Amino acid sequence: MVLEEEELSKRWERLNLSSEESSIFHVPHKTKKWARGNHCIVGRVLTEKGVNNEAFRKTMSQVWRLEGWVRFKEVGGQSFLIEFQQVTDKEKTLSGRPWFFDRNLVTFQEVDDSVSINSMHFKFEPFWVQLQNLPLATMTEEVGNQFGASIGHVIRVDAEFDGLAWGRCLRVRVAVKFYNM
Repeated sequence: MVLEEEELSKRWERLNLSSEESSIFHVPHKTKKWARGNHCIVGRVLTEKGVNNEAFRKTMSQVWRLEGWVRFKEVGGQSFLIEFQQVTDKEKTLSGRPWFFDRNLVTFQEVDDSVSINSMHFKFEPFWVQLQNLPLATMTEEVGNQFGASIGHVIRVDAEFDGLAWGRCLRVRVAVKFYNM
């Protein structure tokens, strides 16, 4: 057995690629814009276990309640390229975040056609944070921005045009940083 391993190791060391096999292909920097990109997002289910692709497609298609069709392409690592027939359906899906599948967070990124899917980093997901029991004088956009900044990037504070918030809580939309699995 050891002799076979040594022989294989020697053969492997003698292996060389021909000049044709070792040639490098360079992708041109300026390529045609990917026309489908504005209708697509990439989604990733944050789980260490596998995802039932068919269950994910069926469940999310029903939960999103879209006007047009939606297509899912599994791209590895619990990730999916998701194409919407209508841009409004894509925007509705993104604005409805966070989404969960099988009790796991589903995070999304807009498609950047100059970046490969494997190099995308899923680091942030927006959440609504409710600030409860605040004195009425502090229910302002300014306080919401200050508090939200202590959590992450503030997307928006749910306040009126004059910067004041009405209701039982002050709502702040924050992009919360998490760590990839």
